[in-house]
Amino acid sequence: MSADRQESGGGWGLLARRVAAYLLDILILFAVLAPLGQLILRLFGATPRSGPEIAATILWNFSLPVWLYFILSDSSASGATLGKRLLAIQVRTEQGARLGLGRSLARTAVKLLPWELIHIFAFALSVDLSEFRPVQLIGVSAANLLTLAYLALAIATRGRRSAHDFVAGSFIRAASRAGGAPHGETA
Repeated sequence: MSADRQESGGGWGLLARRVAAYLLDILILFAVLAPLGQLILRLFGATPRSGPEIAATILWNFSLPVWLYFILSDSSASGATLGKRLLAIQVRTEQGARLGLGRSLARTAVKLLPWELIHIFAFALSVDLSEFRPVQLIGVSAANLLTLAYLALAIATRGRRSAHDFVAGSFIRAASRAGGAPHGETA
């Protein structure tokens, strides 16, 4: 097995685990944050009615908690969100160290950029929720193209890196065991 493949924890299986971990994280976050957000809206008697009001609600109830989740999880000693832990992968610097808060913030900002662009263009810039203006269509399309570019990079590196990893100087590998070697390999 090549050193690169050993270090990253495998070939195409790593890509599948990475995508599955992200989907698990999103499902977990939605399962927790959606009911909590609804509860908060009911407690305050708030009902967002305009695009900008919906964008503000998304910001406080979803975006900020999700950003904190990814920043703190990826910079933790385990270098892993709940999804990554369940699938035995972790994020590390190019030197194999854990990410600091700065790198984790940069990684999260780039990773969630398409998601935030959707919120901005679909809701914050909306003047009429029943009509999607050309600028909104362009913004949402750009966000979706960005997502496809991120996925293409992950495919090209067999799951090891995507755009946010290149920016943060990080990569995904099989999670380390207590002795420091990735799962399935000896130290």
